Amino acid sequence: MTNIIQLVEEMRARLGQITSAEEELVWSLRDALSRVDEKLLHDVRTITTEHETRRGRSLHELQRLSARIGSFPTERTGLSGLEDTKVPVAPIAASEGPPISHVFRRGDWRQAANNIEDELDGFFEARAIASR
Repeated sequence: MTNIIQLVEEMRARLGQITSAEEELVWSLRDALSRVDEKLLHDVRTITTEHETRRGRSLHELQRLSARIGSFPTERTGLSGLEDTKVPVAPIAASEGPPISHVFRRGDWRQAANNIEDELDGFFEARAIASR
């Protein structure tokens, strides 16, 4: 019986040692998790700050862009070598009527739209005939 009591005491001592070792492991784990949490919190705050900085720059650029929308650009100074240079404009010969003397002649957009439709109609008719 003395032998059993001695074995129980040895088992109790051994359980005490195991308990102490596991408590140390749990405390170490708690400390490690606390350090990781602090690092994660620091990283999140850093990323948030960087994001807010980029967002602020983008917002500033968008505000500058919106302030410029609708305004005309300022007049730029001409290049020194090209100030007196005139671009020669050759008259364009029209199929009907007098030659067009200026390239940027105003026209009627409605007539231009009708001309496009007429051209497309002719194109599709020719294509239909060719496919037969």
